[in-house]
Amino acid sequence: MNVALLDITSGRKACINKDFMGGYGWAFNAGRGLSSGMINFVKKSGENLPIMSLGYLASIFHQKKWDVEYARNTVPSSKLVIIHSSMVEHKAELEWAGRLKKAGKIVGFTGPFSGSVPEIFLEKCDFVIVGEPEEAVYRISEGLIPKGVLDSRPIEDLNSLPFPKWDIFPHKGYSYFPALREKPFLPILSSRGCPFTCNYCPYLVHYKWRVRSAENVLDEIGHLVSRFGIKSMLFRDPIFTFDRERTSKIAESILERGYKIKWACETRLDRVDKGLLKLMYSAGLRVINVGIESQSEDIIKKASRKPVSLRHQEEMIRYCDEIGIRVTVFYMFGMPDDTRESLLETIRYAKKLNTHVAQFFIFTPFPGTKYYETIKSDIYETDWEKFDCYTPVFYHKNLGKEKIIQLKERAFVSYYYRPAWVIKFFFRAMRDIFNK
Repeated sequence: MNVALLDITSGRKACINKDFMGGYGWAFNAGRGLSSGMINFVKKSGENLPIMSLGYLASIFHQKKWDVEYARNTVPSSKLVIIHSSMVEHKAELEWAGRLKKAGKIVGFTGPFSGSVPEIFLEKCDFVIVGEPEEAVYRISEGLIPKGVLDSRPIEDLNSLPFPKWDIFPHKGYSYFPALREKPFLPILSSRGCPFTCNYCPYLVHYKWRVRSAENVLDEIGHLVSRFGIKSMLFRDPIFTFDRERTSKIAESILERGYKIKWACETRLDRVDKGLLKLMYSAGLRVINVGIESQSEDIIKKASRKPVSLRHQEEMIRYCDEIGIRVTVFYMFGMPDDTRESLLETIRYAKKLNTHVAQFFIFTPFPGTKYYETIKSDIYETDWEKFDCYTPVFYHKNLGKEKIIQLKERAFVSYYYRPAWVIKFFFRAMRDIFNK
């Protein structure tokens, strides 16, 4: 028995990552001008991450003695083909599904987008997996002939899953540059879902919150070091440090086992303190990704997000800068109660923090989220590929589409083309070189 895991790319010029935003994907776009175009170029030329779920599916099929192949934009030899769906490239994915069906293949889709709107995909394929895909794939690997909508229950014990089988993927080309310069690089997922309840969060749609044990995570790190020789890795968890005791155990074990790797993670700043940051730095943490979204705590609260106190987040960012952890901050433009003034204040606040990286997203209602259901009557965009995290798609009560786009581009350009950021970038780079 054989199966192909197919990755479809449309050739769009944007830096596209289908695994971000809970698996819906994004298409990075700092703006339309020359200055923002340079930012787009840097982003696209450095970042190249695999789709986590496909790595897990490959390992399950392999465990069940199937022949597994990975292919990109080609008709594979395998009879069964599974494609990870995305919002940002679903047109090309559907086109390829039709082509594969004509070639006599059994075609299925997985991923949050096809799981949220399976009716769009079932016109072109045989089945759609709804939910975390592993449980359904176990049934397929044991003889189930997939058809229609396959509900897939979450695997309760994440420790029971085999590690992703990256060796059939183009792993030598994976990169998280410029955040992490060291290669070989691979990602790792130590938990799933999110324990918080932001009504716009894509991670809450098809993922149940649970964690792997520190021991299981360390065994996978050891596997990545011995099998692939990794020198850097990214924890793909949206809240890596939610359980601080588990995080401490992971960091301590990295030190005890002598793994010389640099790594990055994503979390909330209210789930770290100086002691934990210092420990993680000692264990190789060099980049931390955090969401601040807006300078206004009131706007954040109205979007059902629990705010972090400004005093604490500023203290944590200063401490990261002090000990050598580069900080990436995510900001959200066009939140429900945003105004022109609130966005300008967020831009000023971002410059005040002056972190290594600032990402300015446009607030996007992902299908399946509570917020999508709340405002779907205000959504004017009918092209799902425009739900790319950088394009307005619904009528905003305070801001027009062009104004949001204009402020987003202003944020990127005015942030990165400042002497204060350039000078700090230079000194951070020098510190990294001398602290290697």
